[in-house]
Formats: sequence, C-alpha cells, structure tokens
Amino acid sequence: MDELLVFDLDGTLLNSREKLSDVTRHALSELDRLGVNWTIATGRMPHGGREALPGIHFKHPQVYKNGVLMWDLNEDKVISKMPMDRVEVIEVCKRLRKRGINPWLNTIDHEDNIGAVITGISTQREREWADFLNHEGIVVQERSDYSDIEEHILNIFAATDNAAVMDMAEELADVTGVAVFAGHDMYNPGNYWMDIHHAGGTKGDAAKLIQQQLGAKKMICFGDSDNDISMFKLADECYAMGQGLDELKAIATATIGTNNEHGVAQFLASRYGFELPDRD
Repeated sequence: MDELLVFDLDGTLLNSREKLSDVTRHALSELDRLGVNWTIATGRMPHGGREALPGIHFKHPQVYKNGVLMWDLNEDKVISKMPMDRVEVIEVCKRLRKRGINPWLNTIDHEDNIGAVITGISTQREREWADFLNHEGIVVQERSDYSDIEEHILNIFAATDNAAVMDMAEELADVTGVAVFAGHDMYNPGNYWMDIHHAGGTKGDAAKLIQQQLGAKKMICFGDSDNDISMFKLADECYAMGQGLDELKAIATATIGTNNEHGVAQFLASRYGFELPDRD
C-alpha cells in the first residue's frame, strides 16, 4: 500500500496501564498481514519502546526521543541522531537544579551504545528507573559534574513530583537550541515528566524521512499530546485520541476513541475491514 501509518505510544497505542492491549496488538498484526506500512514515533528511548511493545517485530525504522534519534529496534542500531549542544546542556541542568529538579541525561557514545547519567540517586523512583536501565544493559553513571561527559547527550529528562517542571518551557525560552516538553504523568497521578532535547529534532521531520525512504504517498499519524503536533502538521491525515489535548484535536483530521477504548484498533478495523477480538 502507498500509506505509512505513524503511531505515538503513550496515550495512543498504550492504555492507561502502560500496556498494549490484546485488541490493539491484534490490529497491528492485521496491518502486517495486509501489507500496511507502520511504525512508531515516541518520546521514549529504544529500550522504552522495547518494553512497551514486547514481541513486536518492526518492518521499518522507528522514531525515538521526539525525533532526535532514529533507531532500528530489530537490528538494534542507530539510523540517525541529533545530540544536544554541550554548553546548552550545562546551562539547562544548572537552571533545573536551582528549581530542585534532579536531571537525568540520556547519552550515546561513539559506538552507539546508550547510557544514562544522573548527579545522584536520591528517591525511590530514581532507584527503580536506574534498576530498569541496568536490567536493560544500560550503564548508569552517577557524577556531580556533567561538563566532562565524553558521550553525546541526546536529551535531559525528569520524572518527579516537583511541579516546577511545568514551568521550564517558559524559563528556558532564551536557550534557543532546545525544545522543552512537560506534562502530568499519566501513569503516576500527582507526578510529572519533562523532556528537553535539540530543537532541530521533531517527530514530524523524522516520520517524514521514513515516508520518503519508503516512497509512500501518504503519511497518516495518530497521537494525543503536544509532542505530536509536528507530525500532525506534516501528515496527510492525522487522528487525535479522544482523551488527547484540545490543541491537537483542533488540527486533526478527526478525533477517534480513547486509548482505553482501543481507539486506534477500532479505527484501523473500520478503515481496513478486519475484525477485532472480543477481549481486552
């Protein structure tokens, strides 16, 4: 077919329990059976994509960290990367610490090995995240000085109960080389997430590149949040999740069901004419 479907993960393919339901998994397998091209574009790192979609075999590269990293999860290799400027990283981290935010860095070395850096692990949530990364074979460095990190820095992130992250887009507006996204943690009520990376990387640009490489005539995107806006602006068709941001719905071709109602799966079954299983 001459279409490329691009799916966000959290809030789109994944339900509020952070799971890919059996219904949605079936819909993706039907796309493969019918020969429909599809991939994901997410704010997660590749190991987060692997965790979210166990047993899924991708036929095309995927978009991670909102477009600054393209990766082939099947062969576990980099397609492209867009690291942050080192000076900007130091300035951003300095400002975050002043607001009581302990920043993590996702890194990638010159042999394309992914790593993580944090000043120090001080909370249970940070310990759980570090344990997950170590389980995935990712080395977590604890260091007080970020200025001499040898690896490329892909992004700065935080998962915290500190609401100050919600103000960082405005506070970092004068740092012209970075893009800032933040929001309420949909999986942990009362908590927040923040992601900062190179302003030149977007989901939309990365997804468009995959479309061009495939020679697909149409790009059809699905999402729920502000980091999906760049895809929606470049897509031929774009569908916002029912529980998604009003800002995204305003530019969408249409709004579909929520992620807890198998909204994507229901849309795909109707569009491509296949049946869905009667189970969660």
